Amino acid sequence: MKLFFSITLAFISFSINAQSSAVKFGKVSMEQVAQKLHAVDSDSEAAILYKKERLFYNYSSGKGFNTTREVHLRIKIYNKAGLDWATKVVSLYTSNSGEQKIYNIKGFTYNLVNGKIEESKLKKEGIFLENVSKYRNSVSITMPNVKVGSVMDIRYDISSDMVGYIDDFTLQYGIPLDYVELSVEVPEYFNFKRFTKGFYPISLKESQKNRKINYNYKTKRDDSFGSVGSKSTNQLAELEFFEKHYEINAENIPALKEVDYTNNIENYRSAIVFELESTKFPNAGFKIYSKSWEDVANTIYKYDDFGEQVSKNRFYRNDLDVLIAENKDAKLLISEIYKYVQNRMSWNDYYGVGCSVGVKKAYEEKRGNVAEINLMLTSMLRYAGIKANPVLVSTKSNGIPIFPTTRGFNYVIAAIENGEDFIVLDATEKMLAVNELPSRAMNWMGRLVREDGTSKEVSLAAKSISNKFVFMQANIKEDGLIEGEMKIRLSNHLAFEHRMDNHDKTEEEIFNNSSLYQNIEVDDFELKNGKAPDQPLEYSLSFINDEQIEVIDDKLYFNPLLFLSLNENPFKLDSREYPIDFNYPSSSKVSITYTIPDGYKVESLPEKITIGLPDKIGTFNFAIKQNGNLLQVVSTTKIQEALIPAFYYESLKEFYNQMVLKQTEKIVLSRV
Repeated sequence: MKLFFSITLAFISFSINAQSSAVKFGKVSMEQVAQKLHAVDSDSEAAILYKKERLFYNYSSGKGFNTTREVHLRIKIYNKAGLDWATKVVSLYTSNSGEQKIYNIKGFTYNLVNGKIEESKLKKEGIFLENVSKYRNSVSITMPNVKVGSVMDIRYDISSDMVGYIDDFTLQYGIPLDYVELSVEVPEYFNFKRFTKGFYPISLKESQKNRKINYNYKTKRDDSFGSVGSKSTNQLAELEFFEKHYEINAENIPALKEVDYTNNIENYRSAIVFELESTKFPNAGFKIYSKSWEDVANTIYKYDDFGEQVSKNRFYRNDLDVLIAENKDAKLLISEIYKYVQNRMSWNDYYGVGCSVGVKKAYEEKRGNVAEINLMLTSMLRYAGIKANPVLVSTKSNGIPIFPTTRGFNYVIAAIENGEDFIVLDATEKMLAVNELPSRAMNWMGRLVREDGTSKEVSLAAKSISNKFVFMQANIKEDGLIEGEMKIRLSNHLAFEHRMDNHDKTEEEIFNNSSLYQNIEVDDFELKNGKAPDQPLEYSLSFINDEQIEVIDDKLYFNPLLFLSLNENPFKLDSREYPIDFNYPSSSKVSITYTIPDGYKVESLPEKITIGLPDKIGTFNFAIKQNGNLLQVVSTTKIQEALIPAFYYESLKEFYNQMVLKQTEKIVLSRV
């Protein structure tokens, strides 16, 4: 099924009023400070009154180009929930080609006190730098004296010598954005692809202007992103070239509201994306970086912290030779190598397509980031003669790389080519089975990269349907008490999620933490295969419940699925813009056999029903059969697709509405 995702490229100017020219840093109006509610979205906790960003290229002899990004934000707080916006977090990246640095940080908080505007200045204590990883730092800017009603003015600059990298320009937030100005100025030597993403339409205006720079002939020519001279002299010269200018002026951009069953709201956030496609400097060759997926694969594989790591194997040979000798069957060998890495390594929760300390050190320390663990796994599989390659992944929190990109990925898994199919492996999770992925990695398509520079798309969707089977025997007493036994079996991702939630808990703790059993008295609780990812997870119990049956006069009333009923439709919105993400296809079957108490008969039963979603996306079947004093209830729900386009929403909402009505319809028993 195709993913319906809005990706557009536009070069049409957005009509806008001229109010922005009056917006100056440190100059707020009484109207802004006194405002109680947002003019358009009265429920909003806060709003970005104004946002301005400008990115441009500088040039210096001997160093070449670098970039400066100027940012100005003005934010209004309307209620207590909006106080979270008092802290602005800025991510700074580093690589082998350079780093980003923040400077010129300034800020003011404005409050209305006794009818006058009171100003509080940002101090050094409000600025905190944190080293997140080898490739990322984080700067937190916490504004002073922020309270309900405050207006904050924040500005800062970011310099970068990673001139081939431009951070995305976000144009939509969880709060309204009243006005935005964006400008990007790029020398002709850099060719960037430009994309707008998200559901809210944003238009990009493109123009061209001439520019002159001075450079020294003595500057050594560099084929990278920098130097333009090649002669060894001390003379200055002037170079004239054109710059491509991109502008956005937009107003009244609504808040992006998160709703249930959304894989990641970031996938639908409006933004402008710049991806370096190629460079062509004077006296230097033409370089391609991300024109095609093959270019991307070739570029990333050549990274020292990627492809080179896969080729390293000396440090684990002795350990793996023993494992290989003990497992001659290829399928079993794959499983054992996978388990070996799972059990030996602990994931440090860091993402990334590149290694931080390298696979050798990670192996010795038994701890590493996702790249170290899964590139190590890939290397071991290759050493064992198995055709394995790394797969670049963009996690759900990172969005979806629709176009060829070297920076759209933030995660790595391993894959074994099995004819036209692939066996996917992620050893960061100890409770995952072969050919299963954690939810964070099940994001559309990954990109398998080979040593020869070729690549291929790999589906990240769940390979198999996840099943839940519930079998119950229940004896109904005339006083409304129910005594019964229940067995539950979970497979695939349903089992994985249960194991992850409970892997470090005792059976008693698992029971106590389950919302399913909070209104029933349970005994004989038993869990099977709790730590065996390749087996279905099973648990059984006996129970007593006196709250599920309503006794009125000589009649007994109860829901056919008791405490297993779906009592509320999860889809409440009138309409929906985003696809519905269930993470994985699933099937749930509940089979309950009731023993009717002596002296009672069936007065009424819910009727049989079968309903389906369009295009065989899902089905719901419900039926009750009577055989003497036994009632057998069978309810089966199947959702065949993990990701359902938004145009099915109305049908899906009605599907769940019918399911709730049927599962909450009463069985009525009456005294004979």
